[in-house]
Amino acid sequence: MSDKKRRPIEGYMCFGLLLTMTFVMFIGVIFRYVFNASLSWSEELSRYLFIWFIFISTSYAVTERAHIRVEALNGLVPKKIRPYINIIGRIIWFAFSLFVTYLGVTYALSMTTSVSAAMKLPMSLVYFGIPLGYFLMSLRLFFQIIESIKNPEIEIQEIHDDLVKEE
Repeated sequence: MSDKKRRPIEGYMCFGLLLTMTFVMFIGVIFRYVFNASLSWSEELSRYLFIWFIFISTSYAVTERAHIRVEALNGLVPKKIRPYINIIGRIIWFAFSLFVTYLGVTYALSMTTSVSAAMKLPMSLVYFGIPLGYFLMSLRLFFQIIESIKNPEIEIQEIHDDLVKEE
């Protein structure tokens, strides 16, 4: 078995979005300061790419277990209960992510008649980044919950690793 860790699709998506956003911003700066001609669409496109980047990167952070969380409860409950508290927390987070996915799709669909100012893109395209990010986060959380239920030692190791980092 290889020691290489497989990078999730969200990592590649974030890389592509960040690279594209940087390139668009660079072109906008070059046109503004070198050619003395401002591009009307570059700032808008950069903003929309950044929105997609933020919401997709939240799903990537779930795969890396990099989201911040409140650890105070772990110190208050007995060690044997801690893994189950974390599983319950992930289940609540999963339910919240599904709810935001639903709300995001509903909102994005309601924006089909609105268009952006400079590029005339349908605003629903911009807003679909929100439910996509939360849907991907829901999928990652679902698989983490299943893995934790099958093997609670994973949660114990994660709690231990977090406590060691604090020392």
